[in-house]
Amino acid sequence: MMLQSSIIETYKARLEELIVETGAFRYSPDKPFQLASGRVSPYYFDLKKLNGHPEGLDTVARIFYHIIKGMKNVTSVGGLESGSISIASAISHLSFTENQKDPTNPLINSFYVRKEAKKYGSGKQIEGNIKSPVVVVDDVITSGDSAIQAVNVVKDQKYNCECLISIVFRGTEENHRNITNVSKFEYLFTEKELVEKFTKDTL
Repeated sequence: MMLQSSIIETYKARLEELIVETGAFRYSPDKPFQLASGRVSPYYFDLKKLNGHPEGLDTVARIFYHIIKGMKNVTSVGGLESGSISIASAISHLSFTENQKDPTNPLINSFYVRKEAKKYGSGKQIEGNIKSPVVVVDDVITSGDSAIQAVNVVKDQKYNCECLISIVFRGTEENHRNITNVSKFEYLFTEKELVEKFTKDTL
């Protein structure tokens, strides 16, 4: 467990650098950003840029995979479209390559949750391969509404959600309570700690 924790911390240190290098963190005190939650902020985390970068996505996948390995018998990872799709797919692919090296490494399926069930064909709301227990992932969580929606859909369809994991949490204590009422919740960074590091020379 100590070795695994050390590996995660090493990857997290590189991930901080990549968030800046890929332009996934933006700071504009004069023209603040409107967030999906309705909140206005001078800081913006555009983690689609991070997850669209080969090393960025690989680093996120490796951190999440090592976290998931520390849980018992997790077999699937996914979340609400579309932010979770690249992350879940990368974790699933990494699990295959890691399992090929060492069969004791778990294989992880990937899935995604549609915002609404399909109105044609099978009428499914969950796409891909999903089996319990499940981990739900997201890139940035503020209010948690989207992540909670994904967790609730998973639970409504009788799958067990082991945990919700995000790269960045930028919500309030109330947001955190609302999320943890639905699922165990883990995140790699808070908005505050990253903002303090990334803007220390400009504030």
